[in-house]
Order: sequence, then C-alpha cells, then structure tokens
Amino acid sequence: MTSVFFLFLLHLALGLLAMLPFVPDRAGRNFFKFCSAAAAFMMAAAAWSAYRRFGLDGTVSAPGGARYPSMMAATLASLALTVLYNRAHHFGARRLRAPLLAGALAAGLGAVLLGTPAQPRLLATVTDLTSILLLGAAASAMILGHFYLVVLDLPITALRRLTVLLVVGLVLRAAVVAWALAGTPEGLADARLIAAGLWSPDGIFVWMRILFGLAGPLSLVWFIWKTVEIRSTQSATGILYVQLFLVMSGELLAKYLRVAAGFPL
Repeated sequence: MTSVFFLFLLHLALGLLAMLPFVPDRAGRNFFKFCSAAAAFMMAAAAWSAYRRFGLDGTVSAPGGARYPSMMAATLASLALTVLYNRAHHFGARRLRAPLLAGALAAGLGAVLLGTPAQPRLLATVTDLTSILLLGAAASAMILGHFYLVVLDLPITALRRLTVLLVVGLVLRAAVVAWALAGTPEGLADARLIAAGLWSPDGIFVWMRILFGLAGPLSLVWFIWKTVEIRSTQSATGILYVQLFLVMSGELLAKYLRVAAGFPL
C-alpha cells in the first residue's frame, strides 16, 4: 500500500500545481497559497511513507526499482520548490512564482517518469499524465468553487475553464483505460483476462475502478456544466464534491491495480 499512496499523493499534488496557471490572479493569493500548501503536504506525506518503507536507497521491491533513489530526490526537490512557491505568494515575490512553479512541476514529473515501469513504458507514462490532469482538475475546480463565496467579483470563466479541463481529463482517462483493456499491448496480455474475472480479487477492482472512477464522474459532467453556465457556483461546488470523491476513489483503485496486478489502468 505504500507504493499505492506514494503514486496517488504525488499525482494529486502535481495535478493541483498544474492547474494553477489556468486560474486568474483575481482568485486571490489565498487560493494559490492553499493549493500549493496542500500539494506540499501531499508530497511530504508521499515521500515520508516511501522513506518509512524503503529508506533512502530503496530495495528491489521499491517503486521504480534501481531508479528509486533518483525518484525520491526528484520528489524532495519538487517539494522544496513547491514550498518556495508558496512563500513567494505569501511575500508577494511575483517574479519568482512562475520559475518556481515550473521547477516544481518539472521535478515532480521527473519523479513520475522515474517511477514508471520499463514495460509497458508508453502506456504507463500516458496513464500517469492523464491521472495527474484528472485529479488536478477535479480538486482545483472544487476548491475554486468555494472561493466564489469569498471573491465576489471572480469571473465565472475561471470555473468554466477548470470544468473544461475536467471533461478533457475524463475523456482522455477513459481512452487510456480502454487502450489498456482492449489494446493489450506488450506486457499487458493478461489485462483483459483479469478484468473478465468479475469475481476474482483483481477483476472486481477493475470493474469498481471503471464504475467509480469513470462512469460516475462522466454522468455528472452535464450537471456541472449547466450549473456553471447559469452561474450557480454553490450548486456546482456541491456536485464537484461528489465528482472529486468518485475521481479519487477510481484513481486509488487504479494505483492499487498497477501495484498489485502489474498493469496501469
């Protein structure tokens, strides 16, 4: 479970950071401070859980194998840059924000790429990137919805933009899952067999992952979009709560299947 939570927390943290450039400054510095602080906390929790399990050097069973030390170093670098980005907002150092955020994202993505399995690398990489996008859009949209109660002149285009990214993330994530289950590239020849075993230990989690992580969130997209269009931000935020819970449940199950069953989903 250590590897599961490491991947999940790292992806969620990077997703929050990746969404910040799409939010206007009028959201207020508290929004950016909150999101970056949450991202830093999750990165720290991910690094600490991995350290408690594998130490700094790692073992053959650690995520990323021989690349584990480099992955940990990249994670800690991303954490440090995220904290500095947060402080730059606190002290009003506007010129430092963009390079610090870019550095935090680059280091975090480096950690993700170092942790991808050798086979099938392409599918695992695309899975990680779409997971980051989906988690980040779902969490950022829900958080931003609350700030419409605080920043009364915040334009609705900010929430609409994150809603579009959420829809894009869901569609891309569904396409990647379909690729993993139907495409069966090299290294995933037994993926469909696992998914077909409805009552097998891993097969039931495949179906739960699809139901909670994809079908459920996709069924809510129309309601979210309509509430945003009529500027009912409180209603949209309530639906986004449910959306975030479903997305996080699906992504946790996906990380478990990657670690336990050996294929990204």
